[in-house]
Amino acid sequence: MRGTLLITWLLGAATAAACGGGDAAPGNDDDDDTSGPDDNTRPDAGGPADAEPARACKPAPERIIVVGDSITACSVVGGPNDAACVSKQLADYVIAEYAPGASYENHAVGGAELVDLEDQLAGIPAGDGPALIVAYLGGNNLAPYIFASDNAALEAWEQIQGEMRQTWTSAIAALADDPRFPDGVTWLMNTQYSPFDECTASPYNLSAVKHEIIRDYNDTLVSIANDAGDAAIIARHYEGYLGHGHHVGVADCPHYAPGTTPFMRDTIHANAAGNAFLAANMQAAADRLYRDCE
Repeated sequence: MRGTLLITWLLGAATAAACGGGDAAPGNDDDDDTSGPDDNTRPDAGGPADAEPARACKPAPERIIVVGDSITACSVVGGPNDAACVSKQLADYVIAEYAPGASYENHAVGGAELVDLEDQLAGIPAGDGPALIVAYLGGNNLAPYIFASDNAALEAWEQIQGEMRQTWTSAIAALADDPRFPDGVTWLMNTQYSPFDECTASPYNLSAVKHEIIRDYNDTLVSIANDAGDAAIIARHYEGYLGHGHHVGVADCPHYAPGTTPFMRDTIHANAAGNAFLAANMQAAADRLYRDCE
């Protein structure tokens, strides 16, 4: 594992069942800030610097289907149809740029864990046309260990990593042959961002071990998506989010920069600016599926 942060993930459900709701943190409830990302060029940001092998272009989707937890359910930014919601922003972009008339179907549920993916997928009705499935899930699984000992967190991660691989590979394989999707499915999967900027400063005082786990999580997810070949693409959020989290104004933290836009609304959820950042990365992934391809 590499030195970094466990938190979005470990905190993926920590406050108010994380990914399901939460009390706003003082000074971070700035949903009125609709500015977009001010750093989308780092290697994990999913933006222009995120080079990957050329892929065959996918047919434009007729269905945009969202699954996951409160990040894609947009539990704290007005719900799945709110203009600030990352899922709605992505759907509107894909429809405008590539798929006029496509449907937007959001099945994400706040507080969802990996085990809930199967039920969410089972609830999707049948429909013709190519489908884009947008999935953001996994943060809530490690949440119970965020303030546990490092040993407990590491032991939990070993178990969750196995669950992760089983859940995603089974889901991707199952939908590839699912008669509900006669024209095929493409997955847009998402790495976790870190609300705590790889910083060990107060008030969270997260250990270096906790910071490492989220890197391992993201590496595992990328590996799963790569193994799926053309069936999946990754939107990368981690690196570009660093410095915009809860330590945005802490000069001693490693990713501090003066004047950086804060992305957090509460302990783990992004505000409007954070949602705009996530949406920009997902939109870049969509471009790689439908435009910047062969």
